[in-house]
Amino acid sequence: MSARTSQVDDLRLVAQPNAVLCSELFVRLILSDWSLRPLLDQAKTAAARLVGALVDAADPKAPPFLTLRLRLRSDVLVIEVDHELAGLPAPTPAPGERTGVVPGQTGGVTIWCELPLPGGMSAGQVQLPRRGDRRTLVDEPVSGEPVGADPEVLERLLSRLSGWSG
Repeated sequence: MSARTSQVDDLRLVAQPNAVLCSELFVRLILSDWSLRPLLDQAKTAAARLVGALVDAADPKAPPFLTLRLRLRSDVLVIEVDHELAGLPAPTPAPGERTGVVPGQTGGVTIWCELPLPGGMSAGQVQLPRRGDRRTLVDEPVSGEPVGADPEVLERLLSRLSGWSG
């Protein structure tokens, strides 16, 4: 089996309670897009558990950013969460999962969870959508520095999303 990544998508979130709902919506969207609906419930639960642990550990007065990433590799779906919080234990795996913690690519830590793909399929067999070039609507600075998020806009967005949770 190849350890090469076949597909990856990620979402940057603020470690606030609404991040859990956002992670579930993101997983639903991406797995539907990747034709992996049989993994939907298990993947949503795993992502919510990983993101929820970070939200619980974060300082609500100064919540850090986190990045949720879904990756197809070999015969597994990998759910990763990059974060800057120190001292968190490794996630506890649910039945059928593998979990762990590794140093992040740009500092910080990445917690991860692997779920086997359904029916013994490999990442190369997953029916992926055809996508054109993606363009961002935000002007990226020439310096390569990331664009900062307006806390007021984020708060309004998260408040609106919380109304969708039921």
